[in-house]
Amino acid sequence: MIIMNKFQQTAFLLFTLCVALLGSCKPTPRTANDHRAETERLEDEHQVVSRTMDEAEVVSPTRQTAADLLYVCVTYRSYNPYRPWEMEAGHFVKTSGVYLGNGQVLTTAGKLPTATYLELRLPDQSRAVPARVIKADPDTNLALVTVQHEDDADIFDKVSAHEVGAPLMIGDVAQLQSLINDTEPVQVDVRAESANEHAALIPLMTMRSHAPLPQMIEPGMPLLKNGRIVGLVHNYESNSQSLNIINAEMIRRFLLQESDSSGVPVIGGGMTLLNDPVFRKYLKLEDGTNGLYVSELVPVGSAAAAGIRKGDVIVSVEDMPVNASGVCNHPIYGKISVPMVIRSLKPCGESVTLGVIRDGKPFRVSVPLNHDALDKSPIRREKQGTPPRYVMWGGMLFQPLTHNYLDALEARVGSLPISFVRAKHDVEELLKQGRTEPVALTLLIPTPATLGYDSLGFCVVEKVNGELVRSLEHFAELLDAPTPDGTVEFTIDRAPYKIYMDQQLANASNDVLRRNAIPNLRRLREATRDESSVVERRH
Repeated sequence: MIIMNKFQQTAFLLFTLCVALLGSCKPTPRTANDHRAETERLEDEHQVVSRTMDEAEVVSPTRQTAADLLYVCVTYRSYNPYRPWEMEAGHFVKTSGVYLGNGQVLTTAGKLPTATYLELRLPDQSRAVPARVIKADPDTNLALVTVQHEDDADIFDKVSAHEVGAPLMIGDVAQLQSLINDTEPVQVDVRAESANEHAALIPLMTMRSHAPLPQMIEPGMPLLKNGRIVGLVHNYESNSQSLNIINAEMIRRFLLQESDSSGVPVIGGGMTLLNDPVFRKYLKLEDGTNGLYVSELVPVGSAAAAGIRKGDVIVSVEDMPVNASGVCNHPIYGKISVPMVIRSLKPCGESVTLGVIRDGKPFRVSVPLNHDALDKSPIRREKQGTPPRYVMWGGMLFQPLTHNYLDALEARVGSLPISFVRAKHDVEELLKQGRTEPVALTLLIPTPATLGYDSLGFCVVEKVNGELVRSLEHFAELLDAPTPDGTVEFTIDRAPYKIYMDQQLANASNDVLRRNAIPNLRRLREATRDESSVVERRH
């Protein structure tokens, strides 16, 4: 029991009375108005936010009534770039696709060019049928596939067909079509925020959502707006919760182009920024004039063919000015680099108008858009899935330097050998010499014929028996030609600069290699996968 004195009792009564008075108080007119004003302010803010959300059309994920997706299942095998006589282990990858009608499914190219087996599946796994590629373009990362057998075309009865709509602009909202647990359709609103020109050869649209994205987002998932296809997922970046989208204008270009062509032009020029004021003065550029300095040109490229020279300054593309950062204000993607603008504006077969300044004088030039800078260059990019060419002789592996090989090597070791860097940048000199492709010694297997050359590798072969090597096929002819003393002399571009091989000893080593490790010692022409397999089986 608590006993309080008279003072404590009086204090307790006063405290109780204050609490009772406070509880019975009502807001004065001034405080009541303040509360009402605050309530109205919050309601107004909520309405503003609601209107903003309505205008952006951003909503929570919603369930669809029907699935519009198909799975494209790819079993593929790639050739080993460093051991080109063998194929790597098989792999399986699953992407998504959207039905266009007429038996055609739009999806991403991915590994399709190296596919050994292709299948179309319904999302609920209730049906799967063999499929084939109609056409694929690795440059845009787009492909069309259909059923292998017409009897299986009824698989498309389960999905809706969609047309391609207008391209996405920055600020636009579209619905990503996805699946929950691979079965239940769901769509999420995503907004186009900016361009991404680092994830592909073409500009992509980066999109984000205010709502959580589904866990499984795959390449090939479509984005719809008003029921039309406006984009296809190129890749998903989980760290930033963003999607990189192949936009509708690139999809339309792909659908219109020929089966074996690319819609992405390359004009063949290297450009650098003009940040040095002294250099700008030397180029006779007026104050306020911006542009890109042409520092390199591929002699067989369309820019050189149109009359562009080293030292020219590109100041505009299709009347779009180049700013001080070397970018143009693209009508769809906003500010992107000049090369990306050229690749995205028009397809191969058309032309682009460049504004140029040379010796202080402005002029305009029309540049044809094509692939000549790559297709006619000594260092070419071979079609994905094409069996690599090579010659194995006496334990030495010789390969043509292609972009495919150089890219794979650089990705593996982080940098290229100096011989390969030199060859990559000496395209003009190679053409002057009449060399259609450089041939390199890329690997050495210890055999009696290679004794003493254990440290060799990664060098360019310039001559065989004193004659300039023009191509891999020409190299094989020189290699097979008999010599007076049975010795073959190779001239290479690094120490010891000359190496010698005994033909008889090399042929004996070839027999051992063929019996024990490499059934097919050479592949000289760009055979198809089936033809290559036949050749290997025969040996």
